Amino acid sequence: MDKKNLDALLSLLEDPDNATFEAVANSLTLDVTVLEILWRQADNEIALSRLEWLIQRERYNKLEKALTEWQTKKGEILEGAWIIANYQYPELSFDEVDKKVATIVKDVWLELRDNMTPREEVAAINHVLFGKYGMQGDTQNIHSFNNILINNILHLRKGNHIGLAILYISIAQKLSIPVFGVPLLRSFSLAYLNDKPLGDNVVFYIDPFNGGKLFNKADARCFLEKQQIPFDREYILPCDNEITIQMLVAQMMMLYEEKGMKAKAEDMSKLLDRLGDSIIQ
Repeated sequence: MDKKNLDALLSLLEDPDNATFEAVANSLTLDVTVLEILWRQADNEIALSRLEWLIQRERYNKLEKALTEWQTKKGEILEGAWIIANYQYPELSFDEVDKKVATIVKDVWLELRDNMTPREEVAAINHVLFGKYGMQGDTQNIHSFNNILINNILHLRKGNHIGLAILYISIAQKLSIPVFGVPLLRSFSLAYLNDKPLGDNVVFYIDPFNGGKLFNKADARCFLEKQQIPFDREYILPCDNEITIQMLVAQMMMLYEEKGMKAKAEDMSKLLDRLGDSIIQ
């Protein structure tokens, strides 16, 4: 869009008549970059407020479209995690994240041998991820963007239960190791399956928050009892990558709410509804 058209659009956005703005807003399909250029040029409070709303709307539309496409093609969990991180960090490229994970994957692959047992495969992942790279659970500030978004986890080498779980799943699934998420209520753990279809076929569980420690179903029940939570079989069943990303979105929504970022919290709420509808369909 040239300067003349930008100036004309800015003039329309400055019009105090809401009907004029609504007509403009409904006809706009501008890239966020163009809207940000306009925002930097605007010196009118009405225009600034409206541009901020339009930028927020376009970022959400981009997020929803990307995640819907990811669902449709059954993309890797790493891509799903990047899409969510990209909403908070618009300049973050997938290649940047993928290359860092690929380096870890290569190091794990070098540790693997033919005919390894499930425990040996997991031990190889744990050795590289928690030993060589020093990944760890952050007990100081569990709920923060640093601990749930994949780019921050890779940079700071720490995360919370779901953040580390997503990284672990990304590594395992790239190596065709059948590891999936397990909700386990307030925590989020992993399960190694004896075959790839999901179901009650768990060989053992993995706690990525505690260095990849292994535990069994009895341990999981004991954990729930200590939390004074009535046992439900659903809590210890593995879930697919879509459900795992849904839980990441839910944590993002709670974080935005805690920080008073209402517009972004509403975006996450809408996205949860959209994801739920897609799974039901």
